[in-house]
Amino acid sequence: MHPFINIFGRPVPAYGLLMLTGICAAALMSWLLARKKAALDRTDVMLTFAVALAGGIVGSVTLRPVMKIVEVIVSWEKYETVPAGELFRYVFGEIVFYGGLLGILAAIYIFNRKNKKILIPLLDTYAPGIALGHAIGRVGCLFGGCCYGVPVSAHHPFAVVYPPESLSAPHGVPLLAAPLIEAVFLAALAVVLSVVCLKSGKPGLTASVYFMAYAVGRFILEFYRGDLIRGTYGGLTTSQYISIPLFLLGAAILVFYTFSKKKVPVTPS
Repeated sequence: MHPFINIFGRPVPAYGLLMLTGICAAALMSWLLARKKAALDRTDVMLTFAVALAGGIVGSVTLRPVMKIVEVIVSWEKYETVPAGELFRYVFGEIVFYGGLLGILAAIYIFNRKNKKILIPLLDTYAPGIALGHAIGRVGCLFGGCCYGVPVSAHHPFAVVYPPESLSAPHGVPLLAAPLIEAVFLAALAVVLSVVCLKSGKPGLTASVYFMAYAVGRFILEFYRGDLIRGTYGGLTTSQYISIPLFLLGAAILVFYTFSKKKVPVTPS
């Protein structure tokens, strides 16, 4: 893979460039979908998006340190001889999507807690964009060399070999292109969510489909990830543990609004 992309003769980190592209794509899709929702004001949607983005950034860089600091404290005998610099990189070594998602949800709730009636319509509007932006970001992971998969045969159709300058993947070893598989899944999910968001008048349906579908997909894909530095507890990874309540949240939203007679206008009045 290529951790750097040459733009006008200058090497630009592919991971950061595609992350930024994903954020812009998510914002654009949210704005376009908001135009079709009479219950939402586009200014509110984009203002909340900016707040949610800030929450996502904080959450994405916070979840790993929280989990790793607890791990280091509980199992200090395993880390007391590790050099300080290496220990610091282990604790603060990467951003985590699930941390970002939790930060996004928290920011949306806090920012709109006085206007709770628009919380679910906002989540419905953002869900397709989050999936699309995440898909683009995973392509960045593929190019950069993080979130890599388990070792596979060199003849495997989804094998990828990373160079020495990759972010964290071992170089010269055929690995499953887990980021690419997740990116394809997320792109397909974004299409499905967009159709549901545009066609359905049921609040909560789009958000619930996103939460449940991504939770199941991520739970399964975790078994094929090779970056064990993320942490495994009791046979499951941190992301798998988060996937379980995320699925339950989606199911709860779906059940609640399935029995609700309330509908929201799909197109502007």
